Amino acid sequence: MRIHHFYPKTQNLGDRFVALGIERLFRAVVPDATFVSFNVNDRGDDPQEFGITLRAVERANRKADLVVVGGSNLYEPVPGKDRWGVYLEPQALPRLRVPLLLVGIGTGSDLGARFPTRPTLQVAREIRLLHRHARFSGVRDVVSLSWLRNLGITNAQLLGDPATFLFSAPARECKSVQRVAVVLPSRRLFWHRWRRVRFWDMRGPNLWRALSDLASGLATQGLEVVVFCNDPRDLAVAQALLPRNGQCPLEAPATAEAYLTTLQDMDAVVTARLHTAVVAFSLGIPFVLVDFDQRTHGFVRTYGLDEWAIPYVWGGIDAHLRRRVSRLLSGEADWEPFVARRDEMHERALAMLREAVAVAPDPPTACVR
Repeated sequence: MRIHHFYPKTQNLGDRFVALGIERLFRAVVPDATFVSFNVNDRGDDPQEFGITLRAVERANRKADLVVVGGSNLYEPVPGKDRWGVYLEPQALPRLRVPLLLVGIGTGSDLGARFPTRPTLQVAREIRLLHRHARFSGVRDVVSLSWLRNLGITNAQLLGDPATFLFSAPARECKSVQRVAVVLPSRRLFWHRWRRVRFWDMRGPNLWRALSDLASGLATQGLEVVVFCNDPRDLAVAQALLPRNGQCPLEAPATAEAYLTTLQDMDAVVTARLHTAVVAFSLGIPFVLVDFDQRTHGFVRTYGLDEWAIPYVWGGIDAHLRRRVSRLLSGEADWEPFVARRDEMHERALAMLREAVAVAPDPPTACVR
């Protein structure tokens, strides 16, 4: 089976983790699947050709057995504009003759927002149109599922984050911790958008400093601490804020595969990056996650991880981190129930996907109001 996969082919490792998770999920159902990847929007590595266009549809009709749209935050609208994560030429979809599957898509990356961003009328129409032509829609988290329901889309189902399907390893005990990963957030946390105005947000600098201090403190206690930077664009800020005494080496793996190899050796993870927590979850590694948007909140709620998430607050973030990490490293975390929930969702996702890729008539259009 030849699959044309549209996702954000960016430098951000989280986008790659999700893409790898989608591939792993499909190959568990169709072992001989071949993936050909394309940019779903202009954020990727090809600014000239991207999205679900007439050209892309004609190519899929000639060369593909299946079209998959999947990736992180694709439902997220650009505030105040008729744009969202999928570049779509609406006239192209009726011409698509191979099945279309939407896998692991979510919304909610607007920092500090109480609710996911509201789409414009044009964006809402395009999202409904995409679902009208999709044989299957498996959503990343419960927040995204609720958001789609509010748009009148009823054919979406809860799938889970595809990156949780990478390893499906058993839960690890957090009793004799030796190696800890501390994962820095994006530099975009330094700024916040309120309506159309951007302003300096002290929560970002406070979080960066708190994580830097935490890493130094854990190293002083004799633990082996590795600090990760997920995006090469954040390296300059990380190098400026981290102590230069060599206690906490800074890692910025060039590929997702190298990152995964390093992360597998960790006993615990403290992260301000959602998809590092998701991959740690796949590896069964206990973690503490900073919950700073509806995207992270959706992951936490989907798997019942509230106890190991800390809020993105204006003050006292360092105290929140110390308390939660202290509990994690003391062996208090029982990861078995969370991993059981993960595995249950994995089996459900496989069952849904087997049904979706089987030969069947296209779904009725009445499922979207």
